[in-house]
Amino acid sequence: MEDPIVLVTPRLRLTPCLLLLAMACSAPPQDEGPAPPEVTLRSVELRSYHGSTLSAVGHAETMSYERASADVLATAGSLNVFRNEAVRPAGAPPPATLIDTRNARGNLLSRGIDTWGGVRVRTPTGLDARTERAHLDSQTLRSHGDTPVTVTGAHGYWLQADAFEMSLREEFYEFVNVQSRVSSL
Repeated sequence: MEDPIVLVTPRLRLTPCLLLLAMACSAPPQDEGPAPPEVTLRSVELRSYHGSTLSAVGHAETMSYERASADVLATAGSLNVFRNEAVRPAGAPPPATLIDTRNARGNLLSRGIDTWGGVRVRTPTGLDARTERAHLDSQTLRSHGDTPVTVTGAHGYWLQADAFEMSLREEFYEFVNVQSRVSSL
């Protein structure tokens, strides 16, 4: 019986080695999109403080963070912003404005947050506002948006406007091109 390796010519033995060498030296495949975020968190719980006072609590389904830019991207999130200066009985939690959104992008340095994909705001007095997107300045706790907003409240209160600005601290609102109605009590 002959050795099969001996039957192969030196030329044929060299061919697989050349193929392997060519594959190893070829250029890497082209990147098809942006690089993934540096940090990705799942089921994130958030607690935000102004000084030593808890000012907001929330959660997000996922959150990614870019160290170099301090950009944060969150999905399916909710945030309760407390009105700590409001008068309340001892031991009672402060009233809070609830903000729900499908997507949010913010920056830890500028402290601005852009929300989109459907945004809902529910105030301590029971007003419920819905819009497609909004911007929140977390330092001043002011929010504004240039997409239509619909607001509902107690006793059949209804308002629709083309744009809005609101203060989460004072529960003060301004609307552009308003249509509204209030049903009788």
